[in-house]
Amino acid sequence: MKAPDYVEPISAWRAWLVVADEDEIRLSSVVYPTVWPPRSELAADCRRRVFSFPRIWQKEPSGHSAPAARCLCGIHGAREADRAAGYVANDLWRDEPLRWPILHRAIGRVALWGTVVECEDGWRASRAYPKRIYLPQQGHGDDARARPRELAAALSSYGVPVELIDCDLTSDDGVVSALEARAAVG
Repeated sequence: MKAPDYVEPISAWRAWLVVADEDEIRLSSVVYPTVWPPRSELAADCRRRVFSFPRIWQKEPSGHSAPAARCLCGIHGAREADRAAGYVANDLWRDEPLRWPILHRAIGRVALWGTVVECEDGWRASRAYPKRIYLPQQGHGDDARARPRELAAALSSYGVPVELIDCDLTSDDGVVSALEARAAVG
């Protein structure tokens, strides 16, 4: 049995989409259509895609476990909140359609462990679970109809603190400022 790379999980920043998965409210990856299961770790796999004729993206069997040093696979976590906030404030990073309606967006702290690869702006890991979830008070675009208090209550199924922050999602700086203000208070 292989020993873990780190004694303690790494704490990093992460962005999520808040989605309706059947009758449940769940966190989802911003980039891939992956729902994070409540009260259970998320295990990474490689989702490398290749472009093939006739102009479609296909998943290529990677032959390695995630994360791999020479690939971009793994569960990502950012060193600084502003890197994660960039994913909360826009949809530009998603390269696959989602199977679920987007209700809102969230940012928070995530625990990363198992095999961990350090990157320029953070880490990629084989295992992860949310540590703390922050929901902006106001939505953005399609998720403007969201009711953050109700969503926060539903996300309590993850068994971690879920807090509302006083900002909207129109700018990365607004999200980071709200997180800094929240940290100063609590």
